Amino acid sequence: MFQQEAGVPAGSGKTDALLAIHRPTQGRQDKPFTRQQTVSEIVETLTSGAGCGVVLVGEHGAGKSFIAQRALEQLGDDYLVVQVRGSSIASKLPYGALSVLLNDLDASHLEHPLMVLRGLTHLLQTKAQGRGVVLFVDNAHDLDDLSCMMVAQLSAGGHVTLLAASVDLHHVGGDIMGLWKDDLLRRVDLEPFDFAETSATLNQEYGGHFSHSAARALWTASGGNALFLHSLAREQIKLGTVVRQDGSWILDGRPIALTGEVRDVVKARLNRLSPGQRDVFELLALAGAVPLQTLMRIFNPQDMDNLQERALIQVSHDHPPMVSVANAVTASIVASVVPPGRSAELRRRLTAVLSDTEQAKAGGATDLAWALDCGERISAETAVAAARQANNASDPTSALRFIHEIDGCGALAGAVVETVKAHISFNNNESARRILHGLDDSAAEEYPLTEWVALQLLRAELDHRSAATAAEAPARLRMVRERLYGQPAQDPAELEWARGQLRLAEVKLAAFEGRYDDVLAVRADLDPELGSETGILTASLLCETMAVSGNVLGAMALGKQIMAAAATVPLADTTVRDIRGRFLLLLLLSAKFREASAFIATATGTAEPHARLGGMFEIGQGVIDLHAGRLESAIPWLEAGMWQLRTQDPDGLSGLATAACAYAAGLAGDEEKASLLLAEVAQPQRHGSWLVGRVTRYFELCALAELGQRAAAIRTLLAEAASEADAGSPATGLLFLSAAARLGDRQLCQKLAGLAAQVTGQFAQLCLRLAEGVKDGASEQLLAVAKDADAAGNALFARDVARRAVYCANEAGNRIALRISQRTEQSLDDRFGSPGNGLHSLTTSTLTARECEVAVRAAAGTSNRKIAEQMHVSVRTVEGHLYQVYSKLHVASRSELKDVISAPAASARIG
Repeated sequence: MFQQEAGVPAGSGKTDALLAIHRPTQGRQDKPFTRQQTVSEIVETLTSGAGCGVVLVGEHGAGKSFIAQRALEQLGDDYLVVQVRGSSIASKLPYGALSVLLNDLDASHLEHPLMVLRGLTHLLQTKAQGRGVVLFVDNAHDLDDLSCMMVAQLSAGGHVTLLAASVDLHHVGGDIMGLWKDDLLRRVDLEPFDFAETSATLNQEYGGHFSHSAARALWTASGGNALFLHSLAREQIKLGTVVRQDGSWILDGRPIALTGEVRDVVKARLNRLSPGQRDVFELLALAGAVPLQTLMRIFNPQDMDNLQERALIQVSHDHPPMVSVANAVTASIVASVVPPGRSAELRRRLTAVLSDTEQAKAGGATDLAWALDCGERISAETAVAAARQANNASDPTSALRFIHEIDGCGALAGAVVETVKAHISFNNNESARRILHGLDDSAAEEYPLTEWVALQLLRAELDHRSAATAAEAPARLRMVRERLYGQPAQDPAELEWARGQLRLAEVKLAAFEGRYDDVLAVRADLDPELGSETGILTASLLCETMAVSGNVLGAMALGKQIMAAAATVPLADTTVRDIRGRFLLLLLLSAKFREASAFIATATGTAEPHARLGGMFEIGQGVIDLHAGRLESAIPWLEAGMWQLRTQDPDGLSGLATAACAYAAGLAGDEEKASLLLAEVAQPQRHGSWLVGRVTRYFELCALAELGQRAAAIRTLLAEAASEADAGSPATGLLFLSAAARLGDRQLCQKLAGLAAQVTGQFAQLCLRLAEGVKDGASEQLLAVAKDADAAGNALFARDVARRAVYCANEAGNRIALRISQRTEQSLDDRFGSPGNGLHSLTTSTLTARECEVAVRAAAGTSNRKIAEQMHVSVRTVEGHLYQVYSKLHVASRSELKDVISAPAASARIG
């Protein structure tokens, strides 16, 4: 990075290597990188002349050196950059970090710190030749006391501007710390990357776009550490865990592999711990979460405090407080490298301080796996409970391991239930079916009621996952209902629990199939209390039913309550995934795009497992950006999500993703890609819910309209809207009808107004105002609708409404309103790149093809005579066409015509 300064007399070779100005690597400054704003702020501080400089603070691998280098690159030839580096070895020697610089000084200058300061000041001034000097001190926490004092004196005296990098300020020498305390040194903390920064970094570094799952897996595994992130990404690409698919990076279905460079980085960090700290860290990695009080009986609290200060372990706010390794992937690697003998010794130290009661309460999935590794025997009851916990935490591998530890596991109903759940989590539905089909029906009848019901409900779930067996699911649920309501049970509480699970399964299936009337019919029998997992799931299904049935405002209010309750009630990963995915889809269906974007950012930004995010999160941001007119970001998100869902699609969303991609391609003017994607949508897809199918169909028809099949698309949109309205689903019907109205004529106004009146919420109000504006031919009213739609993040709706405003203004002959409407339409068209034929919809719908050709050429500034030559007609014919153009478009000159026609002749389809 640092090269020898040209034209400066050399002292020693080592000194010249450290006294340098930076010559940027060709092209490096042009490549975008994350935290460019941070670099700009550092450069501004270094060059402002105020204070002594900047200290960068961040953990090992946080990117301090990278940020510092990018800042130094921007200083240019007006500064001399001097680099020194602290180290654990040099910290034991007087002036250790500055020893190379001091080689050029006379020995007599080293007798007293004041003489050293004078010598270094003279040396730097000679080398700088009138330029400013920036002293970059890497690993400032490893400076010896004398080096620290000298750096501080040089900075305080204005001889250098300091740029220091340190793991923390607690271990930086008092002299440099004093500069910070006196507000002479600006502190810049480099926190771990958040998810958005991780995605941006990966996209910039590797090209293409990382899917939501791939980016989040790497972010979670790295803990946001920049060094760890890039090590992981390189390793996963090399191993094929992360693969490239048409410009997108996706997970291939396997978990992140923790080998190679990543493993070495973690082991190196482990080796930097003291023996006591290492004992704490290794035990927590093996045991998972351990009560704080238990840990304090075994280890020195100071070691625990040091690990917590370095953010290597964390303490929960539970009662009692639990301690765990901060990064789950780090814990996994550390646990795998602990030798068996040492693991057994740590296990002995833990169990020695546990009472019988505490040992009985232990037995979490991680702790149980450790016990098995140490050769301990576990009971069948403990194994089933641990398998249930592992399944709830989306760890089917551990669940199956625990079940296999049970002798004769196939005879235990609870073990069979958890085994089937594990295979479903693996998306291995056939294996799950084989297990269930292999059960002896007569033996299964003798199972306890709760296990028998659980098995039957799992059968029903597998049935509706496949189009071939979907019809069998209702019949199976009816069979369960006959048993539960046809005979008394010895345990009323057990019977009531089983009936609650059946009601939930019936409502879930009804919503999946779009039978919302059936959901409403049994609403009185449901218990959507938000204090339990069953209640939260039930409420989520009612939320969907309310929204589709038209009560969007009520559904959104309930949805927010559900999300709040989910943060306070222990829930299985699949439950959280279900309710989050459903709520996100409802936000998008209701055109609440800003709320949806905030919801995605909040849910994605947590460090919880990715299994708790629904498949809609793969494409949600792409759908939002598409409607906002940000196609340059929407298309990569949608395409990456589409490819990821084709690999892993438990929610049956791949068809929806493909249709959304087709719509985006159509909006971008890529007709070939859009056509190919629509052909894929027409192929048999993974069986998804009724609502997913409706949204898929909506995107498909909108894409067809963008491809020039507007009339056919409008007819089908009208048919779909009528079908939805008749079926009691006005919200989805409004989605179809509003699209037809935006593309069609004023004859739809009465229908649109009637359907919008059945739906609450902002989108319905926009549709109602659109209908009124088109009916009255009021361009001003339509422009107000377009403005409000755009403000809500729906530029697509706004664009189409603005086109209707142009048409209405033209029909009314209102030239002022026409100009305003045209400018609004042009502004919105520009967001989508003005694809299509390059002319406003007003132009193509009002003028003949010949008039369009003349208008485009005239707007481009071509003279009438030149136009006549190009079109092989007479000048009088051109003048006649222009007269018709001016009359139809209500313009009086070529300058006004240019305002109407946005594209030059070269980009228009003529003839």
